Amino acid sequence: MAYVDNGVETTKGNPTLGKKVWYFIQDTAAAVGSKAILPALQTDGSTSIEGDSIDEQTKFGRIVMPSTNEDSIELTTYVVPGDKSIDIIKSAKHDGNQVKIWRVVADKRFAIQEKESDAEGAPTHQVFPAMFGYGVVDSLDIDDGDDLVSADYTLNILDKLKDGTFPLSDEQLSSLEELYEFERPGETTGNFGTDDSGQ
Repeated sequence: MAYVDNGVETTKGNPTLGKKVWYFIQDTAAAVGSKAILPALQTDGSTSIEGDSIDEQTKFGRIVMPSTNEDSIELTTYVVPGDKSIDIIKSAKHDGNQVKIWRVVADKRFAIQEKESDAEGAPTHQVFPAMFGYGVVDSLDIDDGDDLVSADYTLNILDKLKDGTFPLSDEQLSSLEELYEFERPGETTGNFGTDDSGQ
């Protein structure tokens, strides 16, 4: 047998922070052109790429073949007044509807410039790697314990999650990462995040 050495490939660098992975949802009844909803105060998200396999023994050895895709996404958030995501999930569960969901890696190291069209000189937009799927709500658990009220829900994905890109401008990234912006004395009144804060 001839000697073969094709070398190895390695990757070095800092790992991706979990806080840079955001999940967006949308009601399937939302009109064309509607915005995606970022569930407020996400504390945990997990994506499972799963499925069954056919596994049989024969006289000639083991046969293992892929059978089904069973991807799912689980998300945990704190409940915030005005956050539409809980109502979307609850309504979808009660009415038997699906929910659109995106998992977006909003890390500038992964950003790419995508052309608006193939035309010469067409403007480009910043996009990030994403996975998308139509999900069926498996469960919605709202925890009313002694601490903060939290919601935990699982979406079982139809078919499988699809790879693509998700547009986010620098302004959107900044507004999503920061709770509030700089202000000068006397611009607003009241505590941040309460109904008594005003312009």
